[in-house]
Amino acid sequence: MKILIADDDRTIHASFTKFLSEQGNEVHHAYDAAETLRFALEERPDLIILDITMPSGDGRNICQNLKSSPETAGIKIIMLTARESQHDRTLGLELGADDYISKPCSILYLDRAITKLLRKQ
Repeated sequence: MKILIADDDRTIHASFTKFLSEQGNEVHHAYDAAETLRFALEERPDLIILDITMPSGDGRNICQNLKSSPETAGIKIIMLTARESQHDRTLGLELGADDYISKPCSILYLDRAITKLLRKQ
């Protein structure tokens, strides 16, 4: 599976990349909103692990844009963010996120969320 980790926090990338790669996934990285959108449109990853707060844009807008386009609507999106209010969670899911996870998050919890999404396909 092709996974894009879209987060400006390099610790998040380091924390998840090794595990996800060992699981047989092809892991890519984006550190801002523009890079995330470009990669999603050009490479069509199977899954994006998406932060809300990033340089040059908002993860919620990215999610909405990708889910509203027929070319990218099938990309699974897990929002992984420190914004954990009920309002933020509800809005993320209404904009099309397939799951919404609060930071900090263990790799095992993220792995279960990914497995759950794959079962829905």
